[in-house]
Amino acid sequence: MRCIRRITKLLSGIALASTLLLPTASFGQTTQPVYTSPTYFFDFGYRSHWLQPWRSYLETMPATVLVNGMGVNLNLTFDNSADPALLIQMLAKHGIRHARIEIGWNNIDYSNESQLLAYSAPYFQKLLLACKQYGVRPLILLNANHGGPTPQVSITKVTTQNAPAGTTTLTLQDTNNLIVGRSGLSNLSGYWAAEILITNIAGNTVTLSKPLPQTIAAGTSLQISTLKYRPFSPPGTADFNETMAGWNKYVSTVAQFVSTQLGTTTNQTDKGFDMEVWNELSFGSEFLYINHYYATPLYPNTASYSDETIWYTLQTETGNYVTAHPSEFPGVKFGDGLANTIPWPYSAFEQPAIRAIGKHPYTGRASYNINGAPDEGNLLAGYGATPLNALGQVDGSFGPAYTSLFPEYFATGIQTETMTREMTPTTNSVYGAQHGRYARIVNGQVIPCWTWITEVNISPSENGITNISQALAFKAKNTLRYFAFYLNKGVEQVDLFGAVGGDLSIGTIQDNFLQYASTNTIYPSDDTAYTSPALAATSRMVSKFTSGLDTTLVVGNTRSLTLNAITDTHNHYQFAGDGTAAHPNLYDRDVFAFLPFQVNAKRFVIPYYVMTRDVMTNLPPENFTLTIGGVNGLGARLSAYDPITNQTIALTVTGRTSTSLTVVVSATDYPNLLTIQER
Repeated sequence: MRCIRRITKLLSGIALASTLLLPTASFGQTTQPVYTSPTYFFDFGYRSHWLQPWRSYLETMPATVLVNGMGVNLNLTFDNSADPALLIQMLAKHGIRHARIEIGWNNIDYSNESQLLAYSAPYFQKLLLACKQYGVRPLILLNANHGGPTPQVSITKVTTQNAPAGTTTLTLQDTNNLIVGRSGLSNLSGYWAAEILITNIAGNTVTLSKPLPQTIAAGTSLQISTLKYRPFSPPGTADFNETMAGWNKYVSTVAQFVSTQLGTTTNQTDKGFDMEVWNELSFGSEFLYINHYYATPLYPNTASYSDETIWYTLQTETGNYVTAHPSEFPGVKFGDGLANTIPWPYSAFEQPAIRAIGKHPYTGRASYNINGAPDEGNLLAGYGATPLNALGQVDGSFGPAYTSLFPEYFATGIQTETMTREMTPTTNSVYGAQHGRYARIVNGQVIPCWTWITEVNISPSENGITNISQALAFKAKNTLRYFAFYLNKGVEQVDLFGAVGGDLSIGTIQDNFLQYASTNTIYPSDDTAYTSPALAATSRMVSKFTSGLDTTLVVGNTRSLTLNAITDTHNHYQFAGDGTAAHPNLYDRDVFAFLPFQVNAKRFVIPYYVMTRDVMTNLPPENFTLTIGGVNGLGARLSAYDPITNQTIALTVTGRTSTSLTVVVSATDYPNLLTIQER
């Protein structure tokens, strides 16, 4: 198996390609006769503030991709007072079709792994029954957060002697029910079960796998957890095989539980849910690495075993299990969640049973050209990758001064680890690994590998917004941008995080409805006052896509629309250049998002907007002239609509042919919807 090297290693002393294709239409021109060009995409190891990789391709997606692709994380807790059925009804009514629900491995009964714990099963049952009732498809997150990675038993033991920090032995009142290699001290440095394992028991004295991080006085009560399975060891070892078998048993148990609640146990076409393998490698993932439980690694890092090994083996083995047990998983799509926070997993590597590569493209505020230094910025500036100018040339002589905070950041080329490498229909190579939606070929057959965004959002409060009305409006704008953009560009589903979280933070559901759902069991006859602007706008957008919807349209059989030219007269821009062709202003027309969807044979809906670099600053409406190809403009009816204000927008048709339309539209910094109804 190909061993993937770490980002820092890859980017130090990186060997860069010797030639680059230059864009056929330079950014900054008043009229851009080429909106889409493959030359806007560039190799790994480069980055650019000007070139836009997402404009290297343009597809007309079936409207069903958007209608079926919008979701949220049901980030509820067992003690949540709000009725989850009402919350799911609110989401479903306003266009949400997916709900990500984590059923962690620690929810499996220690003594009977064919069932969930008695205290957690009713909670998940209630969520799943509500999803079934309101037509929301569950995405089950399979995870082993190191705070509770496997079925476990936790007990309290009392120390009888002082144990100074740094010691590796501990004397207890008794050692009953402790198991060497599986029992360990929990939560010493944070939320981490059995983080220091017991490696030997001699009477009432235990030997520890790591030195104590702090002094423990005699008489201290310690939480000791006994894990059903050992942390993941190198593939092929006895420990690994046992833990992997336990993981597969967990996958099977959860699948059986979910299908039972959904009433699909006998359905051999579609069980009605999907699954994601793992959450993030950025936190809670110590259980993947047995070496992290020991001061002296049990298995030194070698070419055959490193931290990365398990990232690929876990999803591969899960895929193999799914393939070997087809009756348990018909219609169940699997996502590789181990890829959510790293760029290295690639479609050609994924098992055929793995439908999609997962991503969590959270972005924060980044500033560039700090203190006037060319292209100097924080870590988001590109991790030292080589800068390209607007002509596609290696050039670090000038860096634009601006601040970025926007949903599509990881689809741009500001950072070399752009998601476009996975979303694009064009196969592209990174150090010999084949990335791209159609790069996976098995037995001569292309098996598409989609991208799933299973967590994403931008918090108002984390960006200084303290006014609730402003926060709700901020989230509505970002929600439309997340859904419209990514579901057009090769992402199959987008799950916002999360359903709850507060009006000033990441909550999609408005706080007053959470309060309502805490004291009521009947959905309000008029939910207007309880519906967040984000959900209201989502609902309005969906209504435009479902009018006359042809559900037989699929990716690959839609009619391809093109944007043949885009022109404006205002010359507004996102950042200033230096007046040269290599470093022009980044004009609003350069980042104009044109996202066509086909509703039926004669109807198209096109979200369009200016992809502003900073969503904290609202963009006043501005006009653009678009020449759209691939449509019969003769007799076609056009309309434009703002899903946030719920208002029709004026437009002017200035040209019609049997194959094109020229229209002047008003755009802002969130998607308005252009509808074209052919005669």
